[in-house]
Amino acid sequence: MPVEVGKRPSDYFRFPDVVAFVAGAASGALGAYAYYSEALRPLAHSFTIWIVLIVAVVPGLPRRRAVVRAVCALVAAVLAFYVGKAVMYSIKYAGMPYTIDLSKLVLWCGLAVAGGVVAGFLFEALGRTDRRGTVATAAVLGLLVADLVRRSDRFGVETLLVATVIAIVFVAWRGIRSPRQAAKVALAAVPMGLLGFVIVSAPDFFEGLLIG
Repeated sequence: MPVEVGKRPSDYFRFPDVVAFVAGAASGALGAYAYYSEALRPLAHSFTIWIVLIVAVVPGLPRRRAVVRAVCALVAAVLAFYVGKAVMYSIKYAGMPYTIDLSKLVLWCGLAVAGGVVAGFLFEALGRTDRRGTVATAAVLGLLVADLVRRSDRFGVETLLVATVIAIVFVAWRGIRSPRQAAKVALAAVPMGLLGFVIVSAPDFFEGLLIG
């Protein structure tokens, strides 16, 4: 985002953005903990936590602020996840060496920036009663369901199913304002789920393609 002449850093980053960054870091730390937890491990390999994060910090903002907020939160989540994994490893396997894969860290930070820009641009409308709000809500639900389907062949999918149901309830609470809108969201969520499957599969594709 280009810096305009006469603008101060505080015009771009405000206290709520710092809160979003902290929330992102907390979600990344949770993901790192889940990575080494047999019961919660599926959460570390899905996007459910990060989708809920965006829904918590983005809706209702002006588009530029939504983009800044989403990028801050997702980059913080990625950084905390990789640092948290290293910390958890040192606790679980004391004395064993662990090195953060910088190529993966850079790749996922780049994906976090790209995802934050798109999420901020689209999901700031979540909670509105117009067409954009309805489509935004359906898109988030489609992403959640698509991510669940993507991980359905993995061990511990029951944990992810419970988390997805809770996330869907949260998204519905944030985004749906009437029974009529709920019906529209349900109809739009089906095609959005198909698109969402492509989106949630893309990061792993790029990781395999660029890093191997």
